[in-house]
Amino acid sequence: MLLAAAIAVFGGLYLRTFTAPAPAGFALPKAAPLAASASRPFYRPQLLPNNTTRSVHSATAAEISGGRLRAFWYGGSREGASDVAIYTSVFSPPERTWSPERVLVTRESAQRHLQRYVRKLGNPAVGRDRSGRLWLFFVSVSVGGWAGSAVNLMVSEDEGETWSPPRRLVTSPFFNISTLVRGSPLQFADGTIGLPAYHEMAGKFGELLRLDTEGRAIRKIRLSWGRSSLQPVIVPRSETDAVGFMRHAGGPPGRVLMIRTSDAGAHWSQPVRTVLPNPDAAVGAVLLANGPLVLAFNNSQEDREDLSLALSTDFGITWRVAHRLEGEPASPKAPLPEYSYPWIMQDTAGDIHVLYTWGRSRIKHVHFNRAWLVGRS
Repeated sequence: MLLAAAIAVFGGLYLRTFTAPAPAGFALPKAAPLAASASRPFYRPQLLPNNTTRSVHSATAAEISGGRLRAFWYGGSREGASDVAIYTSVFSPPERTWSPERVLVTRESAQRHLQRYVRKLGNPAVGRDRSGRLWLFFVSVSVGGWAGSAVNLMVSEDEGETWSPPRRLVTSPFFNISTLVRGSPLQFADGTIGLPAYHEMAGKFGELLRLDTEGRAIRKIRLSWGRSSLQPVIVPRSETDAVGFMRHAGGPPGRVLMIRTSDAGAHWSQPVRTVLPNPDAAVGAVLLANGPLVLAFNNSQEDREDLSLALSTDFGITWRVAHRLEGEPASPKAPLPEYSYPWIMQDTAGDIHVLYTWGRSRIKHVHFNRAWLVGRS
């Protein structure tokens, strides 16, 4: 009875806090220059450094000053192990090289700053706020498996060189657990941040958290219901319109799930299966300046051995598979044939970057320009 009363009281406060007005609209990223499409085509794959850990997974990245990229991922002896840490590395376009990886967050450092026991660390997701600060979210678990996760936030004002101590976000009235992240955060026109999130306890479904400028959750919007949708990725097209994609964790046929909004994320359509297969795996998506919409996904219902790019010129209504990143018979194979968790973006110069897990032992970076992509059309 005491537990029920505590949940009722906390839940009431939680619901009152999470009923902030709807945001003004999506803030669209700065458009890439049109001249980028006229340059000579190039396509450059390379593996990121990993001299530290046996296993790596779940990369994310943001563009920083000088056209560089700063990437983050987690690595350790295996997924969920106590030695897993969050790592970072920086890509320099002129040299076409990545810096040696360095540890950013360990289980012990997170435990010290969060002032609670931390059993394991997981998915990072990075983005910027309106003032240009980098916001890095990552998952931590104190008890149980991934269903017992919480989300933590660190902020950097110097392009990721130094960071604020991590702090835990309040996202759920039920012991503040079972919230995870994977997709990149996005900006709203009023300065708030939209954080795609998902749950795995008593269901598998997506949500969109709205955070104020200090990183406090002020609104929560359901993206899906039930037990079969995870890891939402949201791509705005205008101040009001956006499309979202989710991993399908339900029964066959396995397909990439899609949702839509026409009121800046206040309401979302029911998830529908696209024509693109999904073997219960994460996807990545980006809308290029002047189109098309590009989706990075595992082009299979059974495994993660084929990682491909699909293009849509009508914002997700129809699709065409344009290129295999991994899975060609003649391409080099990883010791473990898994290519998964793609993350994709277009930088301010117009180039496109894809990062993904390569054989669970390395993070792979594929860098190409629009001229190359046009050649695949």
